[in-house]
Amino acid sequence: MTAATAGDLLQTGGVAAGVSLVATAASAWLARRLGALDRPGGYKAHAAPTPLLGGLGVAAGAVAGVGWGAAGFAAREMAGLSALGAGAALMVAAGLLDDVRGLAPRSKLASQLGAAAVAGALLALLGVRLQLFLDWPLPAAALLTVLWVVAITNALNFLDNMDGLCAGLGAIGAAALAAVNLRTGESAVAIAAAALAGACLGFLPHNWPRARVFLGDAGSMAIGFGLAGLSVLGVYTPGADTPKLAVTAPLVVLAVPALDLVLVVWLRLRSGRPPWLADRRHLSHRLVRRGLRPTAAVATLWASAAACGVAALVLPVLGPAEASVLLAGLACLLGGLAVAAGTRGLP
Repeated sequence: MTAATAGDLLQTGGVAAGVSLVATAASAWLARRLGALDRPGGYKAHAAPTPLLGGLGVAAGAVAGVGWGAAGFAAREMAGLSALGAGAALMVAAGLLDDVRGLAPRSKLASQLGAAAVAGALLALLGVRLQLFLDWPLPAAALLTVLWVVAITNALNFLDNMDGLCAGLGAIGAAALAAVNLRTGESAVAIAAAALAGACLGFLPHNWPRARVFLGDAGSMAIGFGLAGLSVLGVYTPGADTPKLAVTAPLVVLAVPALDLVLVVWLRLRSGRPPWLADRRHLSHRLVRRGLRPTAAVATLWASAAACGVAALVLPVLGPAEASVLLAGLACLLGGLAVAAGTRGLP
């Protein structure tokens, strides 16, 4: 295909957002009919039963956006996106199982890990795998890819804990991946990322500042898998002054979800709790405990993620010294975020 332009990305994102906006309203109606409602209680802060299945609207928007922008894609590009689509469908199916039927925490985790592992293995077997400048044998590259997919999928699933948070971070991360891959000439990845960003944005009016529908596991897992897969599909080093540092761009883009995942698992293990049992130890919850309103806590995490996205975009064009300073500055930013959230008062 001819190289994508910024206008192509905006059109793709606009189509995805429009479809997602309408389809999310339809999915909320369907959730009510099926009784797929998230009921308040325990660590949950919402006051009334709220429809799940909003993730179906996001999925519909992303598919529509990719379909709009896919004309002229080469067979190689379509193979990668087809693998991504198959994995995302598996994520949606696994999430729907919990959203509609309700699974015990251990069974829910097993279904999530299993679906993410199978989807990651599918990407690896079709040639979409992490290499990191090393000549990995296929089993090692496949394992690394699966671990990355499982980690990021669950990081976004964990972050679906406050209105607008997961979808907003998904939109920011996908937009950053679209911009980075547009710069490096990876048009298919840029178009798919723009579609995911638009789909997340189309969902947000239904979910923030006050949620009328939730993503559900189907949505949060699909967003996480989409970000993980697109980050592996992308190429980050053409023309880079510091190729070995530029390869960290996906981790930089997804640094906020990755940080929250590491911290919340550590805090749960430290307190003797299983890491798969949901609670209020996430960065968002801890910022609220420190006095922020929920909307302000969400906006703080959005702003942090946006800073990481901008850093990933400029990282490849910096010299070694400047890139090292940038990465060190990001580490300080994220460390400061973790310290500001604090752990005082946690059970």
